[in-house]
Amino acid sequence: MDKITFFTRMERQILSGKKTATIRNKSESHYFAGQIVEAFTLEDSRKICQLEILGIESVEFEQLSRVHAKAENLPFVFMLKWILRKIYPTENSLYFIRFRVVEN
Repeated sequence: MDKITFFTRMERQILSGKKTATIRNKSESHYFAGQIVEAFTLEDSRKICQLEILGIESVEFEQLSRVHAKAENLPFVFMLKWILRKIYPTENSLYFIRFRVVEN
């Protein structure tokens, strides 16, 4: 089974259903709709849950919108862009991956 990692601070947001998507670069875009993946914490590789990938779509950095921010459980697009620039300083082509928790 494939896996996906998240910062530990995202765990509660994922499990509560407040965070329903993640934005990744091309190296982390190999998922597909209907796929079940195991989610782990990045820092200590602790299992969080199983997720079903609901969809994946390419998105340019400048096209990020309120929809993307809300799915990431962020109130404003500028916050999403600020965070993404810290993680991916030079990436402009990103991937919006929607998911839902299927097993805790």
